[in-house]
Amino acid sequence: MKISLNWLKDYIPGLEFDSEESLEILHNKMISCGLDIESIEKEGGIYKNFVVGEVIEKKKHPDADKLSLCKVNTGEKILDIVCGAPNVEEGQKVCVAVTGAVIPNGGFEIKKSKIRGETSEGMICSENELNLSENHDGILVLDKEAPIGQSFADHIKANDIVYEIGITPNRGDLFSHIGVAREIAALYDKKTVLPEIKFTECDIPTSSLIKINIENTDHCKRFTGRVIKNVIIKESHDWLKKRLKSIGLKPRNNIVDITNFVMFETGQPLHAFDFDKIRGNEIIVKSAKEGDKFVTLDSKERILNSDSLMVCDAEGYSGIAGIMGGELSEITDATKNVFLESAYFDPVSVRKNSKKLGLQTDASQRFERGVDVNMVEFASKRATQLIQEIAGGEVSKDLYDVYPDKFAELIVGMRAEKASSLIGIELSEENIITLLSKIEIELVKKENDYLYFRIPEFRRLDITREADLIEEVARIYGYDNIQESTNFNINVSNSAKISNSNNKVINLINNHLIGRGFNQIISETLIDDKRISIFQGKSIRLMNSISAEMNALRTNLTFGMMSAIRNNFNNSGKNISLKLFESGKVFFEEGENFREESRLIIAIAGKKDMELIYGGEKDFDIFDIKGEAEMFLSKLNLENYRLIYYNDKVLEGVKTGVSLNDELIGNIYKADSALLKAFDIDSEVFYAEFYLDKIFKKVKIGGQYKPVSKFPSVKRDIAIVVEKNITYDDIRSSMQKSGGRILREVELFDLYEDDKLGENKKSLAFSLEFVSDEKTMTDEETKKIMDKIINNLEKNTGARLRN
Repeated sequence: MKISLNWLKDYIPGLEFDSEESLEILHNKMISCGLDIESIEKEGGIYKNFVVGEVIEKKKHPDADKLSLCKVNTGEKILDIVCGAPNVEEGQKVCVAVTGAVIPNGGFEIKKSKIRGETSEGMICSENELNLSENHDGILVLDKEAPIGQSFADHIKANDIVYEIGITPNRGDLFSHIGVAREIAALYDKKTVLPEIKFTECDIPTSSLIKINIENTDHCKRFTGRVIKNVIIKESHDWLKKRLKSIGLKPRNNIVDITNFVMFETGQPLHAFDFDKIRGNEIIVKSAKEGDKFVTLDSKERILNSDSLMVCDAEGYSGIAGIMGGELSEITDATKNVFLESAYFDPVSVRKNSKKLGLQTDASQRFERGVDVNMVEFASKRATQLIQEIAGGEVSKDLYDVYPDKFAELIVGMRAEKASSLIGIELSEENIITLLSKIEIELVKKENDYLYFRIPEFRRLDITREADLIEEVARIYGYDNIQESTNFNINVSNSAKISNSNNKVINLINNHLIGRGFNQIISETLIDDKRISIFQGKSIRLMNSISAEMNALRTNLTFGMMSAIRNNFNNSGKNISLKLFESGKVFFEEGENFREESRLIIAIAGKKDMELIYGGEKDFDIFDIKGEAEMFLSKLNLENYRLIYYNDKVLEGVKTGVSLNDELIGNIYKADSALLKAFDIDSEVFYAEFYLDKIFKKVKIGGQYKPVSKFPSVKRDIAIVVEKNITYDDIRSSMQKSGGRILREVELFDLYEDDKLGENKKSLAFSLEFVSDEKTMTDEETKKIMDKIINNLEKNTGARLRN
């Protein structure tokens, strides 16, 4: 919705903005009270580099009969300009576009150039080129008194500011200059003043000229009409055209321009019919028949439906109620007598019909959001006054007003204590009454601790309950004036501070995981406390949650990860490879306070992301997630970790702890059936969750260079048989201690279980890699280390070599 500041000031006497500072204050106040300013356009901005000039010499172009060579004084210099206008003459004051100017109607920039061999340093402009009218017969000739060198914008007083304001569906009252003026007046402790209505009526009653009948009273609540005879259709006055142009409307003729002006002034759509084309001198408001056809003002044939509310005459359709009139009864240059309609149509009915017809207009936008039923009469009288002033005519006596079921007064109650609690400031009843009175919401009565207010008709659909009134109090008080309060009983003394080094660790982790083929996810911090109840620990509920599904703070990252895995499987099928990770905050209660921790979760599910040479496609397994966890820790140079194997008593699934220097820094999981069922996942899911706050303390950013050994590595394979209760971590730890620095790599490549091995036995096969930094290892040296590894395995784990 475009709003002209000069137009607004007509309704707020005494309000002036005489400096850039005062305008900046206005802009901030508008934003603070909830007006969504999408853009600000200064009227004079399009006339930058346009000045008043005087033609001091004119002569014919030597190579073109229709061109003239002019010398134009712009105050600063004399310009040579080639002009093609037939009416240019010496001594004229003209509008000159100098170098750098952009022509409003055309969009091209003026540059010094040559036209048919002659230099031209500017352009003498027509009204059409300046977007002042459609007249392009010749240049615009200014008054002889126009000062040479004056800015053209100043000369024509192009000093308006036009705001583009985004209107939310609940604020239909802002679809008018009076509606926005009401908001701005409240910000400056002023009251809006509506135009005084004066016109002369003849002795002929409107009811004797036309009959109005509403058949569908559900969709048409009020319909008024008046006849104005012997009007003169002509071009509108300059002030009216200027008002319409300021908001981007194209003037047509005085009658149509007046109905548009009043609609943008009051928010009440009007429609003017050629009275002589209303058949049977009767207006009937009723629903259309399914499949009927009707030609609208834009000369397009519309297929109507049973939801289409129509304004009809005695013989057929005349207009689509609240949307667009018909071609049959439109105002033309030959129109002598006008029937002026002003009505209230049901918002839902208009919206449905507009959608079905695929037809949205300025009128339908306003009816869809709900117009002020009390403005129906005022808008009709206002348009009547302007028609009589501008187009002449004889106004019929009395407004024909059909209003069968008048709207009951809307009263809404609120409590000062509740308002103070929700807004977060202390407000007395007097404060609230004063604030609401600024926007015409008046106190009706006090009862117990409730204040009851009368809601004006222009806010009927918007303010229906206590919370709506409280929102208005906060809005008019000014959101920027509400002081912040940080008394949330939060113990911030031990809060984790994300330092630069921590950010570097997080970036390192992200880059590593992305390089490993993982995709990062970001899940909601707020969750449903009922759904997270499957996890151990008490969640922190919010007192004033934004929805029932987002009423608690998360205690782990597993919830968001499982949700993401489920959604990916549901949308892409189960035969996909999922490798996902997320880092973020989790929250825990601590008495009256709570603490937050940084966590990292990595998860894999579905098919492995690379096919095996033998065996083709396979699903991820527990060894894959353990491998990813080990590579992650290795990337951070945290290699002195230990794995702790145990059954998870909470989820009854597989859980492996990750310990570093006897401190738990994370866990590796295979999701159990209960967790998978809770998220409706059929495939196995493996994931690891790490405690980043602990890892931050142990990671050292900036490693030291260590050269790669110049000597070749030696590889040996070993297959051992151990008891089933002996863990991989126990075996790996024993091997690394025995092999020392020379043992660089331990890789498990086979796990085998069979009764032939013995009762409760399993076989594991490892590939070991040895590298010396000092020399090439001989077979004998390698054998000594292998013997030591085997002896210690037998001693520490009871292992024996597999035959």
